[in-house]
Amino acid sequence: MNVEKLIETHRPRMERTIRKIIKNPSLADDIIQDASIKIFRYFSDSTRTLPENMEAWITILSKNTAYDHLRKLKRTQDAVSHASEEVKRQGSMESETPERAFLSKEMMLEVKEVFQSLDQETKNILILRNQGHSYDEIASLLNITLAKVKTRVFRGRKKLLEALKSKGVL
Repeated sequence: MNVEKLIETHRPRMERTIRKIIKNPSLADDIIQDASIKIFRYFSDSTRTLPENMEAWITILSKNTAYDHLRKLKRTQDAVSHASEEVKRQGSMESETPERAFLSKEMMLEVKEVFQSLDQETKNILILRNQGHSYDEIASLLNITLAKVKTRVFRGRKKLLEALKSKGVL
């Protein structure tokens, strides 16, 4: 079976399905690519059998891939929010011991170090978002597209979370 032809034939269906779920066009493009890779990998294994209803199978695969990305996005946002709340909570403790103060300071240094590794545009967007600006406001303030703001926020948060997890901060 020619997998490239299969993907090309069913790509419009995949796009419609994913764009109904994901409103961010650039994120939807990433998810369409991920779904295409899953299809390619599935048919690369010669032991796999062909699905009986190819259209239904591709639609379900596309939906599941989109929902997987939404769940990952939610987890990332929750973890960043949790880390932010933890830092605020530790900073507001009245009976702070020297050990807690030291650990809190170390955590903040790690967060700042990871944050500084981001590119300048992403840092600016995350700072504005953290200050309470909406995506639309950020786009007009920085004179960039709304899609770019959403993508930078998503990818910036994801990079922060992964780096903090790898350093053992979270």
